[in-house]
Order: sequence, then structure tokens, then C-alpha cells
Amino acid sequence: MTRLRGKVSWFGGPNDTGVSPDEGLAFIYDVDDAPHLFLDEQPPGTTGLARRLAADSAFYIACRWNYDVTSKTELLQTLARVRAIKTGRQALAYPADWGPHQDTDRLADISPALMTALGIETDDEVEVTFPVQQGVPAMPYESIVISSGHGKYVRGATGIIDEVDEARRVVERVAEMLEARGVDVDVFHDDTSQTQSENLDRIVSYHNSRERQLDVSVHFNAYVETTKPMGCEVLFVSQSALAGELSSAIAEAGDLIDRGAKKRTDLAFLNGTDMPSVLIETAFVDSTADADAYQSCFDEICESIATVLGGKGEMVTEPPPGEVTEPPPVKPPPTIRIDVEVIGDITIIVNGVPVS
Repeated sequence: MTRLRGKVSWFGGPNDTGVSPDEGLAFIYDVDDAPHLFLDEQPPGTTGLARRLAADSAFYIACRWNYDVTSKTELLQTLARVRAIKTGRQALAYPADWGPHQDTDRLADISPALMTALGIETDDEVEVTFPVQQGVPAMPYESIVISSGHGKYVRGATGIIDEVDEARRVVERVAEMLEARGVDVDVFHDDTSQTQSENLDRIVSYHNSRERQLDVSVHFNAYVETTKPMGCEVLFVSQSALAGELSSAIAEAGDLIDRGAKKRTDLAFLNGTDMPSVLIETAFVDSTADADAYQSCFDEICESIATVLGGKGEMVTEPPPGEVTEPPPVKPPPTIRIDVEVIGDITIIVNGVPVS
């Protein structure tokens, strides 16, 4: 594993006029090689992949990789961890290009989305660790908006358990756990909307009205009634690493099948939110196995989500409202009574010394 430290700048996307409209990337030759890093359509007036990078949503990085140590093919299958020295924030990023030129005196170029998430600017210092394995939380976020899917009057899937009711339970518990870790959390449940389109617009609008680093939507899946286990999955447009971490963590905590991270470009929540976002499909409401696993491991599942998003932290359990926990009573030292009756002359000796 290599660990490097140096200055950083940004690159890629439609607004990067520092690269030509037809400029490509060093080891990504087609959008299909890494679809999670690119915009769905080529920006007008451009033909190169460098300008098609999803600069405002994807986390990617360019370094002066040593191809003799890590081949171009291997670069597409691994991740780098980028830590901001100034803020202490860190995130996983996909290798996307070779650079910057050594004459710039910079270690790396990263996506504007990653720069924003890390809370840094051009020429701030970062530490890059490479390669790293998935399985370690990508980044303890400092501010998150988390909402439950659907709404009070726009119901979701129903089965052995109800999607709207359970999504709200998960959101509230995860928010509580994140707040205990020091994360600034905004929670939203739609109690107003009467139609699906109104519901989607209201949820997205709420997220976009808040200052935050990440948007999270909690749902439950459905297919057909079955006793078989179906599993959890996490949907994304650009945050495939985070989605993979979440899906794996939920599956392990809840003894569920890990269906993994799935890219979806047709969902209003993922497309409409301005910040990086993920949509959690916690389990299948119409699977007896899933419902049983979810209900018996509810706290463990919520804890796994909070850990990926907010770090391990130390949970503090507080007594319920109105209930005061008193410390155990302190027992006084035992009282020893000695009755002495003296008749006649005596000599008292303490530690070998006569006392008059």
C-alpha cells in the first residue's frame, strides 16, 4: 500500500476548460468501462471523456500512477482513499486519469464533488492511500439529510410489513444514532402529499433546501410473496462505493442477502437531489425470511447504516423522557460499638507504646 501527501486541484467535467473538448482519459477508453463516473450524455460541443466526467457528483481522482505496479486494468478495479489534512474528512475515490504533471507541484487532481465533500480548495493538502479495499466506511459525513420513502397518504409496498411505517422507523433510529456520533442530521417524512408526483417533488425539494454533504432515502423492496430470503440493496447514480459499503454492512448486520450496489438513472430522488445521494432498499416486505430478519435485527441494521455514514463513534444510551436514573445508594461504613468497663488501675499500650 502506498501513502502520499501533497497539494490538490480539481479536473474534469463540462466546466473544465483546462482540457480540450476532445481530450480523453489515460486508461478509460469508453463510458462503459466506468459508467458510474460519467454523465448520461456528452456535453454539447465536446467529444472527449474528460469533459464528460460527472464532476459534480462522482468521486474520482488522478495521480501519477505507476503502471508497472498497478496496471491500467487494475486501476479500474480498485479505489484510493483521499483524506483532507485541513478538515480531517476522507472519502473513497475512483482512479480516473493519470496526472497532474509534476511541474504543477501538485500530488493529485480530484473531482469538484469530492473537493466539496472534503471541505477543501485548490492547493490544500491531501493524503492519498492506494490501493484500499471496500469494507471500510468511506467517510464519516458531518451533515446528512435522510428521508423515508413515499408518504402518509402516498403509500409504498405492503406485505408482511409496511414500507412507509418501517422506513420511518429506520430513519428515526438511524438519525438518533448519527446525532450521537456528532453528525448534523435533518429528517423528513411526507405527511402532506396526495399524489406520487407531488410526493417525489416534496421530498426532493426538502433535501435541496438544506445544507448537507449527503442525501439518503430509505425504502423497502417488494416482489412477490415468498418465504425465501430476498435481501437488501442500495441504489445510486454516482456513489457506487458508498452504496456498496452500505449494502454489505446492512446484509451482514441483518443476516440478509447482499444484493449489492445498483446504478439507477431513472429515479426522481437520485436524479433530483443536488448533493451525492443513495437510496436504501432495506429488505423485501413480502419475504417472510426478510421480514423476520429485519425485525429481529432492527437495531443492528440501523447501527450498521449509522456506522458507514457517521463512523463508529460511541453510542450514549439515555433514559426515556420523564424517567430519571438515580445512582445506586452509597452504603455508609459500618458502625462499630465497643463498650469498655474498667475496674482498678490499668495500663493501655498502643502499638507497643504505653498510653497514660
